Amino acid sequence: MQGSRKKYGLALAVLAAAGVVAVCAAAAPAPLTPVATVAVGAQSGMVLSAAGSIWSTDLALGRVVRIDPATNTVTHKTTFASRPFGLAYGAGSLWVADRSINTLGRIDPRTGKVLKKIRIGYNTYGATFAAGSVWVTSELDGTVRRISPKKNKVTATIKAGITPNGIVYAFGSLWVADLGGSKLFKINVKTNKVVKRISLAKVDWITPSTDSLWVSSETGRVFRVNPATGAVTARIDVGANPLGSAWINGELWVPNIDDGTISIVDPAKNEVRTTLSAGKGPLSIASAAGDVWISVSEAGEIWRVRAIQ
Repeated sequence: MQGSRKKYGLALAVLAAAGVVAVCAAAAPAPLTPVATVAVGAQSGMVLSAAGSIWSTDLALGRVVRIDPATNTVTHKTTFASRPFGLAYGAGSLWVADRSINTLGRIDPRTGKVLKKIRIGYNTYGATFAAGSVWVTSELDGTVRRISPKKNKVTATIKAGITPNGIVYAFGSLWVADLGGSKLFKINVKTNKVVKRISLAKVDWITPSTDSLWVSSETGRVFRVNPATGAVTARIDVGANPLGSAWINGELWVPNIDDGTISIVDPAKNEVRTTLSAGKGPLSIASAAGDVWISVSEAGEIWRVRAIQ
């Protein structure tokens, strides 16, 4: 989906009866100023902080990129598959799922070497590590696959809607956002069974807090969900096509891909505190080394910005 930033301007209202002219101005989003900009390639993917480094991918050139936060420089590029996207860390390895080829890569974070390639589903989207396993979502067949790092193979395949996207482990369960089916799935990791389905429109990403699941939706909203009851406790309007959000200093930073903004949500008020301009296609956010790392996808860059905004 291609979008454009909302235009802001001046509105003039002539109040003839009172003979007064009122001028109302809507302020444009304040621009984020990065303290460092790291070129990843043609199109940056998700961003992950793990093993003392910042990790992202180049979706166009098929590379996994390691960034040293001490120097703000790329220290290694690993050629991998076609469109590497989903990232997870666990069992001493970086796990990278490809969007086009049915391959999950196991990478040594120290050397950048691909240790193993594992066959998974096509159109893989999200990845996470939990309960001693890697979990990935496949849009093509609407499944979640569980991969054993000991065996380096798929040990379970779970049906989870139509086009499952984001996946996360929180509150003792696995949670999956099904974009095509407009559902949030809860999976028992002991039985590999879906135990709850919650209707939520066009959801695609999940970020947990200490008491809630914060679920991004392509409707331009974030749903706050009670994990115990499945009830929606708040609906927060953000920007166009929100995705890989992260907690920064107690607030939820939500990147809005299609309008080039970041919405900072105050969880105490369940509302956007401020909106910041963040280049073309902000896709994913991570916290590391006291700062915020943002994948600005269309520019092929990772921005490092201060956490206080």
